[in-house]
Amino acid sequence: MSREGLAAYLEERIVAGRLAVGAKLPSERQLAERFGLSRPIVREALRSLAERDLVDVQPGRGVYVRSPRATDAAHRLDAIFRRRQATVRDLVEARTTLECAAAALAATRADPGDLAALEGALARFDAAAGLVERARYDLAFHLGVARAAHNPVIETMFGAITGPTVEQMLRSLGDRAVAERSLPYHRQIVSALRDRDAEGARAAMAAHLAVAEDLYGDDFDRSIDAVARGEVGQLLAPGATLETLLREAVPTAGPVRAAADGSPDGGNDGGNGDAGRGHAGA
Repeated sequence: MSREGLAAYLEERIVAGRLAVGAKLPSERQLAERFGLSRPIVREALRSLAERDLVDVQPGRGVYVRSPRATDAAHRLDAIFRRRQATVRDLVEARTTLECAAAALAATRADPGDLAALEGALARFDAAAGLVERARYDLAFHLGVARAAHNPVIETMFGAITGPTVEQMLRSLGDRAVAERSLPYHRQIVSALRDRDAEGARAAMAAHLAVAEDLYGDDFDRSIDAVARGEVGQLLAPGATLETLLREAVPTAGPVRAAADGSPDGGNDGGNGDAGRGHAGA
């Protein structure tokens, strides 16, 4: 068996559920002996599984099957969006198509846990001190709406665009006029979900996302990457990059259909801009 063969065998067992989430894989030595491979070849196979977000390699502890996360595809797609020079207009059109449908479905499917998670994300947003931390909880709110639709395809599709979405959020949250216009809509969305008002939720989300077209000016037709770099340049420490800032802003999303309170796994807020306080964003 080759490295590719071992990786394919383990992947099939993980995807089929024969190796459950959290299960510990056999050790390198055990796999090498079982399949007649060298330990470096086994190590490369396990590394390829980790690169595809199927396992977590924990030094000194072993290799464990990883739970699927809605944002797993995001880092693979970010480079494609940048290479194709996707604009804010492109992103808003896509988000409107996806998130309005998610909000309408969430109005009919959200359970008490979903609603509590959304309220928690907004409470954390209101308590956040800096621009990047606010973006984390703004993203957590929108991911929470996608999760409340109880459709893993919608949740994963939204997770795949979290990179450019948080870049847009940094632009919105750093602009007081955008923030003030956007501020009421998060609460309106939650109210519509509580009232089981699908059309109200859809309309509130559409109005929320339309603020960018109304107020961004020329930025609306610039590339998302260029807009984000221009907006947050003053937050970057010497030697830091936008990519570093984005890693701080995007929380380590939990498993698909997990709680959406946006609780990130550590990291500081990366900035302390005060523009646009209040739950706004895009």
